[in-house]
Amino acid sequence: MNQRKCALELLTDACLLACKPTITPMDNLVKLSSTRSVSFTDVHAYRRLIGRLMYLTNVRPDITFYVQ
Repeated sequence: MNQRKCALELLTDACLLACKPTITPMDNLVKLSSTRSVSFTDVHAYRRLIGRLMYLTNVRPDITFYVQ
């Protein structure tokens, strides 16, 4: 499978294809909580997304920094 195609399909499936890149991917002022979160409605889609991200980080080490 072509790595570019895999990355584009991953972004399309996650509805992130039209997002703009930023220097910091997360706001430093946001406080994360383990008790107040929205559960995923489709567990299989979430697992598929994580599996595809793991594949990309193994074949493209330059992406590993941004994902982790």
